[in-house]
Amino acid sequence: MVMIEAFVRPEKADDILAKLKDKGFAAATRISVLGRGKQKGLKAVDVYYDELPKELLMLVVQDTQEQLAVDTILQSAKSKGDGAFGDGKIFVTPVSKAYTVSSGKAEL
Repeated sequence: MVMIEAFVRPEKADDILAKLKDKGFAAATRISVLGRGKQKGLKAVDVYYDELPKELLMLVVQDTQEQLAVDTILQSAKSKGDGAFGDGKIFVTPVSKAYTVSSGKAEL
């Protein structure tokens, strides 16, 4: 299993989640976050925004489904054309186990 954590533009999150659901990835967590990456904030007129709003989408999938989930996010999160600075970042990390709280079972 792997955990996919995608930091994306807030206006793209609903579409990404809908496309993931269409591909069979119904379970996901969505968190509104503030942060910065290589973009290092944004200056608009006389105001500097050190951190920008993003949505963090998290899902755990089987190893065999990793590429499908990542490709779905990439296609849905990218700005028109070749994409744009600030479109986001995806991290994939291994998950050794997942437990269902109600049953105590180790399962996805």
